[in-house]
Amino acid sequence: MKFKQMALGLALSLSWLSGDALADALVNARYETVQCASPCRAEEAKRVQWWLMREADQVEIRTLYQNGEPAHHSSLWLKKPAGQFNYVYLMHGERRAIDYADVDLKLLNIKTDPQFWQMKSQLVTDSELASLQPVPAASSSAYGYPVEKYIGTLGNGIQSEVWWIPALKLPLKVAYTYPNHTVSIQLQSLQPALQSTQPIEIAPATSLAALSAYQHVDYADLGDMEHNPSEMQWLAKAHGAPGLHAHTH
Repeated sequence: MKFKQMALGLALSLSWLSGDALADALVNARYETVQCASPCRAEEAKRVQWWLMREADQVEIRTLYQNGEPAHHSSLWLKKPAGQFNYVYLMHGERRAIDYADVDLKLLNIKTDPQFWQMKSQLVTDSELASLQPVPAASSSAYGYPVEKYIGTLGNGIQSEVWWIPALKLPLKVAYTYPNHTVSIQLQSLQPALQSTQPIEIAPATSLAALSAYQHVDYADLGDMEHNPSEMQWLAKAHGAPGLHAHTH
């Protein structure tokens, strides 16, 4: 199984880091994403609360709530020493996992390059930040860290504002204005925080022991489950798993 290889790689990637180095690499940040049609009416906004849990060579993005309803799934990205990627889609309620090898990601046209890794681990890439204009007068602080503000346009003229925490390479807030809607991403809880008036939250990171206890299936083997009703029942809940529609339709 690919999972055994991924688990070994994860254990090795953590073992070579000293305690101090690993602590420096660890960042757990809880965000809320709000999407709203323009002009925005708060009661019609779509809201998602989620955690970004980052280590040196892995990022887990765990969704907590979608529009007030509990959600129980994660995307776990693992970067291997050779620069290849593995991905695991985790369904915590079902204790199931779908494992994707680097070749699976390539077949799904998921471009796993340094830019992609930055998007997952930082939310805003270095090149995106460099294309925006700093606003020195708007500098501030949050959670004990200096915060810098940037404004400008990204992509196809998307009006963008980024409040950036350089020490963590993570945003405090991002605001995008599209022609017909807006999207904001706001930091709500942070570990480690140098200063915080909020109670400490325990980030729900999936441990290697928990990951080992899940029932795993390789993405390449999903086609074998098409005629198994019990398997299709849980697969139907894996809405965010890449490429799943190719096997379930």
